[in-house]
Amino acid sequence: MESSGPLPPPPPPCAPPLPGCGGSPTVIFNSGLAEGSLKLFSVKIKKPIQTKFRMPVFNWVALKPSQINGTVFNDIDDEKILQELNVEEFEEMFKTKAQGPALDVTLSRHKAPQKGPNRVSLLESNRAKNLAITLRKAGQGPEHICRAIQTFDMRTVRVDFVECLMRFIPTEGEVKMLRQYERDRKPVEALSDEDRFMLQFSRIERLTQRMSIITFMGNFQDNIQMLTPQLHAIIAASVSIKSSQKLKKILEIILALGNYMNSSKRGAVYGFKLQSLDLLLETKTTDRKLTLLHYIANVVREKYPGVALFYNELHYVEKAAAVSLENVVADVKECQRGMELTWREYSMHGHNPLLKDFISKHETRLQKLQEDARIAQDAFEDGVKHFGESSKTMPPSVFFPVFVRFIKAYRLAEEENEQRRRQEQALMEKLELEEQQQEQEEPKSPSNRPKQRQQESLITELRRRQGGKDSRHVYEGKDGAIEDIITGRHQNSIARISVNHRNDKQKQNSKNKQLFFCPNSICDVQ
Repeated sequence: MESSGPLPPPPPPCAPPLPGCGGSPTVIFNSGLAEGSLKLFSVKIKKPIQTKFRMPVFNWVALKPSQINGTVFNDIDDEKILQELNVEEFEEMFKTKAQGPALDVTLSRHKAPQKGPNRVSLLESNRAKNLAITLRKAGQGPEHICRAIQTFDMRTVRVDFVECLMRFIPTEGEVKMLRQYERDRKPVEALSDEDRFMLQFSRIERLTQRMSIITFMGNFQDNIQMLTPQLHAIIAASVSIKSSQKLKKILEIILALGNYMNSSKRGAVYGFKLQSLDLLLETKTTDRKLTLLHYIANVVREKYPGVALFYNELHYVEKAAAVSLENVVADVKECQRGMELTWREYSMHGHNPLLKDFISKHETRLQKLQEDARIAQDAFEDGVKHFGESSKTMPPSVFFPVFVRFIKAYRLAEEENEQRRRQEQALMEKLELEEQQQEQEEPKSPSNRPKQRQQESLITELRRRQGGKDSRHVYEGKDGAIEDIITGRHQNSIARISVNHRNDKQKQNSKNKQLFFCPNSICDVQ
C-alpha cells in the first residue's frame, strides 16, 4: 500500500534518567540567566501519590521548578525517603476522619488553631491565621459565638471581640466559595476550624447589621461618658468667654493702647482679630526688657484691680481647646444611626427582648446627648461671632487655644512684674540702710542738712513709685532700669558730701597755720 504523504519525523530521544531516579522522565528548564550565558538544568517529574484516605492540606507556598536550581532542594530525593517510611501508619494518624481522639492530647495546651494547617483551608492563609488569633480570644466555640450574635447576647461575646470580628465578615467571594463547597457535598469535617467558623458565620441573616448593633449597644455607655464632657466644655467655654465683662475690659485696654500707638501712623481702629493677642509679647519697650503685655498687666493692677483675675471667669477653656467639635458631632450622629438601626431590627425582626430593654433605657439619654450637641454648636457659633470671627475659618481647635495662650502669657507677665517689684523693694531697703549708717558716721552740721533732706526726698519718691501709683515712670530712664537711677543718685550724693568734708578740713588747717606763725604772743585772726 502506497503512502499518501510524507512520513512524520521521528520523535526526539528522551533525556537520560538522572542518577538515583530510576526510569522517571525528566524535564529540562532554562535557568533564566542573561542572553549569552544560557544554562540548562533538568528536574525529575514526580508521579502523583494516591493515598488510601483523604489527607489534610498543608498550606505552604511552593517554589517553582525554575527556582530550585542552586538550592538544597536540587540535591534531595524525597521519593526515596517515602520508600523508607511507613506511609500507612502516617495516613492512619493524619487522615481527616481520625482527627478527633487522636488530637485531643495535643489540645490540652489549648492550641486548637494549630490544627488549621492539617486541614482543608479555603481562606487566604494570612486571613485564616488572623481569624484563628481572634477566635482564640473569645474562648468560645463557633456555635456559641454565632448563636450569641444572632440573639445579641453580649454576655457571651464581649464588644471588643465583636469589633475585632467585624474585620472578618465574609466577602462575596468567600461566601460563593463556601456555598460551592457545600453544593459539592464535601465533608465539613475536612475544613479547618477557621473555615468551619466562617461557614456558620456566613449563614447568619443580616450579619453586618447585627454586628453593628452589637458594637453600638456595647459602646453606648462609653460614648455617652466620652462625648458629654466634651460638649459641656464647649458650651461652658463659649458662654463664659462671651459673657465675661472682665475680659471685655482687658480687650478695651488693649484696644486703647494699640490705638494710642498706631493712630498717628495707621489711624485708629475699632477692633482686632483674636490672633493679635499673640503680638502683645512681640511688642517690647525700648530697652527690650518689657513687653506690652507686662505694661498692660501693671495698668490693670494699678487702675483696674477688680479686672486682674479675669481668667477666673473663663471656664473649661483648656478642655474646650482640645475638643474637635466636628468629630464629636459626627460621633453623636453615628450614635443616632445606631439607635435607628436597633429600632428597625427590633420592630421588623422578632421583637428581641434585649433590644427592647436597651431602647427603653437609653433612648432618652441619646436625646439628651443630641440636645447637648445642638446647644454646643449654637453656643460656639455665637461665641465666635461675638469676637468678629467665623466658625468656618476658626474652629474650636483654633478659637480656644488663642485664649489659652493669652491667659498663660498674662499670668506669667504678672509673676514677672511682681518679681521685679520685690527686687526694687530689696534695693530700696539696702539704700535706706546705707543712708542710716552714713548719718551715724558723719558729724551733724547745718551744712549737711540740705543734703540729708535731698536724700530723704529721693527715698520718699522711690517709696511712692514702689507703691505703684505711677508705674509708668518706674521703668523709664536712660536704660529703663530703676537700679541705675538709684545707684547714680546715691553715688552723686556721697561724692558731694566727701567734697564738702575736704573743704572744711582745708579751712581748719589754714587757721592753724596762721596761729602758728603769728609774731605776737596773742594773735587775733578775724
